[in-house]
Amino acid sequence: MIIDYSRQTEKLIAVQGDKKKFIPLENILYIKCEGYLSIIHLKDGKRIYEIKTLLKFEKELGNFGFFRIRNNTIVNGRYITEVDSKMNKRTVKLGEICFIVAKSRLKSFLNGIL
Repeated sequence: MIIDYSRQTEKLIAVQGDKKKFIPLENILYIKCEGYLSIIHLKDGKRIYEIKTLLKFEKELGNFGFFRIRNNTIVNGRYITEVDSKMNKRTVKLGEICFIVAKSRLKSFLNGIL
């Protein structure tokens, strides 16, 4: 049997207690951290909660078009619809959702998406 791996979808494994959820990366809009809890926001509006640092998510997802734009936020680059990098307005939009890019992360973010 021949398996075409190029057609398979990359997935993130989210651990919730004794369960493991396999989330296709294209379903993730963004990940936001609140204290020790990371919240994975999905396209369908659902949220998945995991106790995991954003640094670990950043290392896992950095090669798949995800960008850390603030200390508490990682966005999926495939859903970025607008970037405004004026001095006083460093924003990224994912559809109707708007985020402010941290000044310290703006240069690496812009280099990554171009």
